[in-house]
Amino acid sequence: MTTDRETLDLLGRRHPEWQEHCQRWRWLLDSLEGGERYRQAVYGFDRRGLPVRNLVRHKREYPDPREAAGASPMPGSDPFAPALPFGADPAAFATDDDYELRRARTPVPTFLAEAVETHLARVYSREIRRLGPDALTGWWQDVDGCGTTIDQWMAETVAPLLLTLGQLDLCFDHPPAPPGEEVETRADQARLGLDSCVASCILPENMLWWRLDESGRRYEECLVLERHDSGDGPRTRYRHWTAEGSTLYDEDGEALAVTPHPFGRVPIVRVFDRRKPRCRNIGQSRYEGIAERQREYYNRDSELILSDTTQAHPLLQGPEDYVQPDGSVPIGPGWLLPKKKNSGGGGATYEGFDIVEFPKDGAESIRKNKADIRDDVDRDASLVRTPAREAVAQSGLAKMLDQADGNNRLAKIARVLAQAERLAAELALTVLGDGEAGPSTPGAIEVVYPAEFDLYTTEAVARASADFQAIAARAGALPRCEALMLARLLRLCLPGLSDPHYAECEREIDRYLEGRSAGGDPPSAVPYDEIARRDVFQDINVI
Repeated sequence: MTTDRETLDLLGRRHPEWQEHCQRWRWLLDSLEGGERYRQAVYGFDRRGLPVRNLVRHKREYPDPREAAGASPMPGSDPFAPALPFGADPAAFATDDDYELRRARTPVPTFLAEAVETHLARVYSREIRRLGPDALTGWWQDVDGCGTTIDQWMAETVAPLLLTLGQLDLCFDHPPAPPGEEVETRADQARLGLDSCVASCILPENMLWWRLDESGRRYEECLVLERHDSGDGPRTRYRHWTAEGSTLYDEDGEALAVTPHPFGRVPIVRVFDRRKPRCRNIGQSRYEGIAERQREYYNRDSELILSDTTQAHPLLQGPEDYVQPDGSVPIGPGWLLPKKKNSGGGGATYEGFDIVEFPKDGAESIRKNKADIRDDVDRDASLVRTPAREAVAQSGLAKMLDQADGNNRLAKIARVLAQAERLAAELALTVLGDGEAGPSTPGAIEVVYPAEFDLYTTEAVARASADFQAIAARAGALPRCEALMLARLLRLCLPGLSDPHYAECEREIDRYLEGRSAGGDPPSAVPYDEIARRDVFQDINVI
């Protein structure tokens, strides 16, 4: 079999931006998945030829070079093969090797997955409004040909990967024809369901090479790595996409299938969370810092486990001449340890045995560092409230500042997901219409994600309402200043509202203060005492 040289060159292409970031993408996905995938992952080899893992090897944990010649290969030396035989216990190598002991016994933290799941649970707990043509409405009920709705596909597949990686490629195409079926007319396509649209995700590590158009928004051609199941296991395949069709190649460069399409463009779109400023087609993950802290916590936890294991078996220190030639110490009946008798000078003395106490400061320092890392992760994910002033007790509005920050962060995530879903809907509509059914007007497709999230407790909402009403009840002396203050407090109390809602509320505040400054009577039944008044102004000072 002979293969065209140009085909082999095509399959060997790797984009420079892919080469720079592919290892990082694998690490982020491993951090999201956790478990054995995180524990056994290999990211290359160090200078001594040992695999680089998430658990960092200490200098004293390297094998003795004098024994390296006769030593068996370390588990996991092949990054593309399992570190252990299938079905083997992960602790099989945790014997006299401190590094393997730490790796086997240390539980993998799940900080990244917890943060992503917490944020997405808030975003998708609210209703999402979608408007579009009838064809698109039908596609939203089954986006991947397996009965998955758009809500399930976004919440369970696209959103976690997009937020973790900072980018994701979405591919849209017609489903393949069933084996043995001939498709000659549009009626055949409709009968077999081949006129529908099937969506799938392409991980960034599998998008090997690409060429963009002048705008930098569309692929003109790209090379995708695919894994195809077979009786002998997964097979590696390469698919080359162009604006006219796609060609599937095997590892030797032989063309297996040529599939033309009428879309007029490559039916793949890369959606971003944020773009890296020095790259043209690479996204920036907002959870990368949490993944870094997860790895550091994992390493410190392993150190603590080894330290506690070592200190659980104290050392015994005694007379040197009491130790037998084989290294043992004689023990009497009933596990009695006799003392060494020294005779001389007309008397007898006994040498005692002492327990060597291990220093505890190192372990306590590791425990404190672990707690600090956990706090950093929570602050990074807006999962905890940081006091504005440690000396001032928090109440009411001081807590709302932290809640407002969390609402703003969730609103940004919601905007990213809404933009990704709009791009997906536009390309799906193009595929459904074979390149001719794109939206005719900018408003043909509308996807609106929530911008308001209920982050307050019932008590906090009730207290904020009472404080706001108490301040408004005593307003009227300085209408302009008080209008600005009440408008600011309104935005802090109700973050995430649309600008028209805020404008309507501010007009209502202005009308109320104009009436009060003109001599209107204050409400007579506003429960408000001196303690509540002090709390309100204390919160204003914190703000």
